[in-house]
Amino acid sequence: MAGKLSAGAQQELVFFEEVKKKVDRLHSLIEQVSAAKTGQDQMMGPINRTAVDVQRLLMNKGYGVMADSANQVAMNAKRGGGMQMKIRAFRELVNSIKAAMDTRMKMIVAEDKHKDEAS
Repeated sequence: MAGKLSAGAQQELVFFEEVKKKVDRLHSLIEQVSAAKTGQDQMMGPINRTAVDVQRLLMNKGYGVMADSANQVAMNAKRGGGMQMKIRAFRELVNSIKAAMDTRMKMIVAEDKHKDEAS
């Protein structure tokens, strides 16, 4: 991110860094469940709470598509079903959130650079 960014772009990037920490925590919890031999059901609560927190942050800023993916993680954590299917769904959803966040962060920098060049 060479060059200076506007205050608005910096604020958005700081927001995404905060969300990224929570998504990384969610990813860590999912991998812990995957590695655990017993007590996997007990770890669904923290996954649910973290996913709801991510969903709330994203929804409040207007990123509904990413928020919906986080909400799906929370809903899957509450549902029954096979643990391997849950883990696979969790991983896919978390990866989609991460990819969308990375894309949005790059777009913020590119848009800000374009505005700077236009001035």
